[in-house]
Amino acid sequence: MRVLLLEDDPADAELTLDALAAARLEVAFEVAGGREAFERLYAAGGWDLVLADYNLPDYTGLDALALVRAGDPLLPFLLVSGALGEERAVDALRAGATDFVLKDNLGRLAPAVVRALDEARQRREHLAVQRSLELSERRYRAIVEDQSELIIRMLPDSTVTFVNRAYCRHHGLQPDQLLGRAVLDSLSPENRAALRRSLAGVSPQSPTYERDARGRDAAGEERWTHWVARGIFDARGALAEVQSVGRDITELRRTVDELAAARERLRGLSRRLLEVQEAERRHLARELHDDIGQALTALKLNLEGLARGRDPGQLQARVAEALDTARHTIERVRMLSLNLRPLQLDDLGLAAALRSHLDRQAALARLAAHIEIPQAGAGLGAEIETACFRVAQEAVNNIVRHAAAANVWLRLAVGEGRLELSVRDDGKGFDVAAAQRRAAAGESLGVVSMEERAALAGGGLQIRSAPGQGTVVLAWFPVAAP
Repeated sequence: MRVLLLEDDPADAELTLDALAAARLEVAFEVAGGREAFERLYAAGGWDLVLADYNLPDYTGLDALALVRAGDPLLPFLLVSGALGEERAVDALRAGATDFVLKDNLGRLAPAVVRALDEARQRREHLAVQRSLELSERRYRAIVEDQSELIIRMLPDSTVTFVNRAYCRHHGLQPDQLLGRAVLDSLSPENRAALRRSLAGVSPQSPTYERDARGRDAAGEERWTHWVARGIFDARGALAEVQSVGRDITELRRTVDELAAARERLRGLSRRLLEVQEAERRHLARELHDDIGQALTALKLNLEGLARGRDPGQLQARVAEALDTARHTIERVRMLSLNLRPLQLDDLGLAAALRSHLDRQAALARLAAHIEIPQAGAGLGAEIETACFRVAQEAVNNIVRHAAAANVWLRLAVGEGRLELSVRDDGKGFDVAAAQRRAAAGESLGVVSMEERAALAGGGLQIRSAPGQGTVVLAWFPVAAP
């Protein structure tokens, strides 16, 4: 134990140290005879105990006490004086002295020192625990207050004991509007019943619960929150408090709902795709059998007649008929091929294929076609060109079948890293939302197929229409940098 002794009388200093040695206290000490020595030695630090005479020629024990307390409020400080009146003793204790001992009663010094050291140790331990708790509380509050999650603590009866800033912002309320009030009183009947069930189920064996709750935020918008709660129990195992952490999952719920809708659309698309495949096969079979097959049969009969014929006039008529049948068959095969995939798309590119398809369909439906396609095409991959053509093909075919339009406008543009397609008509229009619902139910393939083609190519599609106001189909696709 390192002891600093303020004493100007060497004999008294020796008596004081002998009293400590007699009590078998291991002491390493330094003696200061006045102000300068005391302040120099104290500044060196590392002392466990300070003993000080009350009266010195240029210094007093109270002066030394003031210096010590300014640096360490817990360091044991005992006054050892020959004469110390009651009033001075009280003043010294009020100033922060740990105890005082009279020089004519040094037998009391060792017990006073032991007691002072023990009290100092306890006070330091208590202060350390208190500081640790305060630090822990500050850290907890800093962590909780900085969280974006909603955090609330409540008693078993749902009385609020704590809310963080995020919780207050979410509900548009101040802490004093929430603290001390029951959460159950502010909930909808559905959420109130759910919270009661959750709180009733919290126990030491099952201390946590999770639930999703739907409510409204400060702006009145409907939001979904996922709550994870944990019970806090006292020493007897009784529920003392519940802390609940909420995370806004509104966007997640919307994404899940959209994913479910997309899966349903995909199932509908798959069903319709199989139906369309079968329908296309039946159509091709009828075309091949009823048109091309019959034309080839007629050509075969004409050729057989030519082989048997001898009349020059009849031969010429049969040759003309055979040539006409061959031209018709070639044209039908060409139309079937174009419907399956236009050769211009592979040979001449997207612009030529779109012009050819729109001109042909407009002529068949007696539409006035307006085309705006710049001389651009660099950076378009085969996948992008095919997707763009199929979207335009479906849009134009829908106009021909359903729009009852007089004009159709097709515009293609490249800019800002993407290819943009616009197909517009002045027809009767339709309810887009109703069409999308029918598409999701698998009743119509057109809208879904255009959306899926654009999405698979890394782009997107938007349809604008209303009854009596025509229709605009907008599609965009990524374009590789040159």
